[in-house]
Amino acid sequence: MTHINERMATGIVWMITARLVDRGIGMVSTLLLARLLAPDDFGLVAMATAIGGLLDVLGAFSFDLALIQKKNAERRHYDTVWTLNVIFGLFCAAALVALAHPAALFYDEPRLVGVMWVLSLMYLVNAFGNVGVVNFRKELDFRQEFNFIMVRRVGTFVVTIGAALILHSYWALLLGMCLGRAITVAMSYAMNDYRPRFGLGALRELFHFSKWMLLNNALGFLRHDGCTFIIGRYFGAAGLGVYTVSYEISNLPSTELVAPINRVTFPGFSKMADTAQISASYFRLLGMITLLILPVGIGIACVAEPLVQAMLGDKWHQAVPLIAILAISGAITATQTNNASVWLALGRPHEVAIVQTCYLLILFPALFFFMRRYGIVGAGYAYLSAQLLDVVLEMSATKRLLKFGWGEVLRTVWRPVIGVTVMAMAVAQLDARLAGFNPWLRLLTDSATGALVYVSTVFALWFVSARPQGAERFCLRRLKVLPA
Repeated sequence: MTHINERMATGIVWMITARLVDRGIGMVSTLLLARLLAPDDFGLVAMATAIGGLLDVLGAFSFDLALIQKKNAERRHYDTVWTLNVIFGLFCAAALVALAHPAALFYDEPRLVGVMWVLSLMYLVNAFGNVGVVNFRKELDFRQEFNFIMVRRVGTFVVTIGAALILHSYWALLLGMCLGRAITVAMSYAMNDYRPRFGLGALRELFHFSKWMLLNNALGFLRHDGCTFIIGRYFGAAGLGVYTVSYEISNLPSTELVAPINRVTFPGFSKMADTAQISASYFRLLGMITLLILPVGIGIACVAEPLVQAMLGDKWHQAVPLIAILAISGAITATQTNNASVWLALGRPHEVAIVQTCYLLILFPALFFFMRRYGIVGAGYAYLSAQLLDVVLEMSATKRLLKFGWGEVLRTVWRPVIGVTVMAMAVAQLDARLAGFNPWLRLLTDSATGALVYVSTVFALWFVSARPQGAERFCLRRLKVLPA
């Protein structure tokens, strides 16, 4: 148990570092591209990738997770996964070409034809990636995973920005995406000596676990990308571009900081012997995520206006309220992301499907209700409403499986929750006084003040509570403020 926790902790450090560097480069790329390109460039590519994502759902069996969850996976399992990936990649490439003209008619966007043809080449190349790299996660070797991510990101960044400077069009985004996939495939063979062969000998065994993952991934696609088709249809490429960039910026806590933790927790939980061990690790992670990542999401919401003015420019002013609302939703989502890892590690993928279905039954009626009244901003209200209800659903399912009480949840999260509330109130008061000042000055002042208020509030509450065991003590030990 201790050995696994130590390897998980090391893996989390590697994955968060990778994600921070990866998304730091990605965010710089997004901000530069927002200056060099127009909103409809982002929206046009989003239309094509949404169709590609819909095709992905048809083969989203998450066989890599099946290999991680299966403790005695053999060569025939790996070869079967690789063969299925190749078959499905060829199917997606052909389907994108076939759907190009119908999609252009649906969106009334003739440029979409060429975009989808290029995107089909990306799927074709990606189909031949080496399945052996899944062992980086299976064996908790996240240093190799870090190297794998970094090479891809740096190459993609250089090509995308260079192309944008020359072309000033959506083709820069497509070139960057295609090169990123090509680098990923090349590195998968350079960094792992496994050489796959065609074969389907383990097809039946893999489908026993992965049939649920297909349903879960389909539901996940609708959860995260379902409104893309609606926005693109009714608000056009420019409106979809505003939503796409707003979502990327606002959901940094859930998609970029917590996602690397999830890459570690699922294989880590899968190696643990019983639910008591999983429960202890789950609460350690819940405390850390709430303490460190919840304030990032709420902080983005607090500084949405100066952030957009300083980093994106006036042509993105529509994004301000959408970023603020989606950032709150993303912060709440961040605290819940490890629930699915628990369910999958316990061999209960159907739990994911049940909760995802309930979420969608709330989300889509809310989308139509709010978007008819508030336009694109209504998508933010819909996601926030669904996420608030989803917290109860997810925590209830995990509570039933791990057999903990609501009191334990409250003891873990109450100090950060009060801390972000005080922080938001302080930043709102300060920013109102800074209205009319340089947006960079507002952004930096608001951010620094918010961080200071949050840290002071949380640690004051921790001292008043007699310095209990938890995320605060862990952080202070890592910073060498307290003895180990």
